[in-house]
Amino acid sequence: MSMYYGLRVGMRFHPTDKELVGHYLLNRAVTGDQFQTKFVSGCPGFYGQNEPWVIWDQYGGNKSDDVEALYFYTHRKKFNPTAKCFDLKVGSGTWREQRSEDDVDEEGSEDAVDKDGSVIGIRRDYQYEDGCDPHQNGAWLMREYQMKTTTHNNDATDQKLVLCVLGKNPEKVQPTNNNSNSYCEEER
Repeated sequence: MSMYYGLRVGMRFHPTDKELVGHYLLNRAVTGDQFQTKFVSGCPGFYGQNEPWVIWDQYGGNKSDDVEALYFYTHRKKFNPTAKCFDLKVGSGTWREQRSEDDVDEEGSEDAVDKDGSVIGIRRDYQYEDGCDPHQNGAWLMREYQMKTTTHNNDATDQKLVLCVLGKNPEKVQPTNNNSNSYCEEER
C-alpha cells in the first residue's frame, strides 16, 4: 500500500480554489517561509531551466501512481524590471495560457477566486508547449494562483508570489519513458 503525502489510504489532498488562495497562498504571503506545509513545496526555480517532467520527478510525482498533481510556491519573473509581462519559460518550452471565450470574464483575461463575496485571487490555466521533446508538448498542465490584492505587508512581492499546481494532461498519452532529457540533448 502506498502513502499519498503521508495521508491514510483512501485520503487525498484535493483543496478547492478558495482554500488554495484563502489559506495556503495567503498564509505564505503573510508569514513567508515560516508557513510550511507538507502539501505545498517551495520551488524557486519553477519558471526556469527544468522541464516539467524533471520537476515532476524531482518533487516525487513519479513515486506513486496516486499522485495526480504537485503543488508549489514560487515567484513569477518579469522579462525585465520595467516589463508588464511575466516570463512563462520552463525548460526548453513555455507555459501557454489556455482560454476559451466562455472563460473570459468582464476584465477579459482572468478567472477570479471568491471568498465571502470578495475577490481574493486569480487563477490561470496553462499547457506546456514548444519544448524540445514533441512527445511532451501538451502533456503537462499547470494552474497558477495569485493574490488579487496585496496583504497587510503591502509588498509588491505578494503579487509575484504564486501557488502552482503541476499535473499530467489526462487527455494526452504520456510517453512511456519520462526521461526526455536525452531527446532534448540530441536536438541542441
